[in-house]
Amino acid sequence: MQISEIPRLDLQSRPNLQEIWHGSVRIPDLCFSKLETLIMENCPFLSEAVLPFPILPLLPKLKTLKVRNCESVKVIFEVKGTTQDAMNSPPKIPSINHLREVEVENCKVLTSVFSASIAKDLVELEKLTVKDCKELITIVAEETKVEVTSPCPRVRSLELRDLPEFKYFYYCSLKSDIYKHLESHTEDKTEKV
Repeated sequence: MQISEIPRLDLQSRPNLQEIWHGSVRIPDLCFSKLETLIMENCPFLSEAVLPFPILPLLPKLKTLKVRNCESVKVIFEVKGTTQDAMNSPPKIPSINHLREVEVENCKVLTSVFSASIAKDLVELEKLTVKDCKELITIVAEETKVEVTSPCPRVRSLELRDLPEFKYFYYCSLKSDIYKHLESHTEDKTEKV
């Protein structure tokens, strides 16, 4: 079986992937074209992103992503725009559109799982598990000028465990006044009933 036909890839403790993941080695465009499940476990070379921007377009069929024991990783998905417009509204990335399951466990410095620009494209995500991430504050991180009306709308299974700093699924300061108004309106309505 050629690497372009592999449906599942487990990258457990593979230090030689550093060159590939950090762009030192060019990956052929169709290299991971059939990959549906990616497991990243015990990968100390991941100091910034689990899936750097150059890797994302190479995973058009990715449905399941599991990240475990990657203690120094800061973000799961790295999204970079080349222009100001792209930064404010990054184009849809095929690997994100098909994601159905994301599991993140024991990523000690991770503060969020998705950026707002990523979350708006997670239209197929059904299962989300986040465990033992000591610094995690929110699932969806706020971004300047990016507003998500309904992040992860199809999630049916949500497991959040051992997250001592966790505060929000998604907080958007652009909407905070609206939320305050809605909360006070709801409280008033409840009191009348």
